[in-house]
Amino acid sequence: MDAVPASYLEAHRYDGAAIEHGQRERLAYCALQPRDLAIVRDVWRYKFLTAPQLRELWWPTASVQAADRRLLKLFRAGHLDRFRPYARRGTGSYPWTYRLGEEGHRLLQHAGEIHDQQRYKHRPIVDYSRVVHDIQLNAWVLAYRRMLGTGLLAWDGETTIDSPTGLRRENERFDDDWSPEGLHDERPRSVCPDAVLEIAGDTPGAASRLIFVEYDRTRRLDKNYDKFHRYDAFLTWWWHHTPLGNRETPPFVLFVCQDDEQRDLFLDAADRQLLGHRWHPDVSPERYEYLGRQRILFATEMHAHAGALEARRVPAFPRGHTSRRAGARGVRIAVAKHDRPELVQPARGDAASSEREAA
Repeated sequence: MDAVPASYLEAHRYDGAAIEHGQRERLAYCALQPRDLAIVRDVWRYKFLTAPQLRELWWPTASVQAADRRLLKLFRAGHLDRFRPYARRGTGSYPWTYRLGEEGHRLLQHAGEIHDQQRYKHRPIVDYSRVVHDIQLNAWVLAYRRMLGTGLLAWDGETTIDSPTGLRRENERFDDDWSPEGLHDERPRSVCPDAVLEIAGDTPGAASRLIFVEYDRTRRLDKNYDKFHRYDAFLTWWWHHTPLGNRETPPFVLFVCQDDEQRDLFLDAADRQLLGHRWHPDVSPERYEYLGRQRILFATEMHAHAGALEARRVPAFPRGHTSRRAGARGVRIAVAKHDRPELVQPARGDAASSEREAA
């Protein structure tokens, strides 16, 4: 890229910053509007949002001052708490970062968003590194949202999907006697994506798609092997036993990596780990279905900020398979607002990818 996108730089200003907390002497009354409830709900769902992120979501055409005045009222009323990094000399000031306040927790309970028995827990934040993951994840989703426009139908924050009790891999049979085989871990263990996005279909009336987003700042393969195994089992086997089972297709899982080097390391590791497939005694190995290899994707964080909504996935068949074609496969991951391509369609060619195809 010729230049680093401004939205990427903004999200990464916070690395290693110390904290200044907003102070209020007492709670101030605030006459709530319907939009206020939605703002408080968004801050709760996405954990932490900066003032510029909230302005993009709720005041896209209003002045900065109008948005900041309303956020200040919600803070003074206790619906939101706020903090920001101390600005080093020469770096300029930082915007406030907002999280759910105690009065906001009570408001969401009255609205039925939070269970009545769930108590508010105030967790002191003394190091901004505790929230950088969520700030940068949300910045990535907003960059993705800018490219999709109305094609982004829904955005949920961190979501846990548990498997029903009593499932056993050896008892599973799909239609016409297909069964799940080759899994590293045959236990149906929960998955917990950092965000869940629902994307419009490519044509009017087409089914929407889900994308589970895993945003990784650790760069550590050892912390992700378990995720590869869990998602491989989930996609190959037990996703249709969950509330998602009435959908036409399983979700995509998108690992968002810090840079191209990390993405390529993750691709290489996933190529060795994603071995789960649907097997049939009367079908040749060329027809085995490797759903994990088809629907687990890897992208570089900065690309979305630059408007290049591309990802890669491992070869369709594992190493040693007679039908394997070497090289990562490049795919697009968006229904851009200026046209209506497939959610995942062939990406523009480049020398780094040996194969381009649709999902």
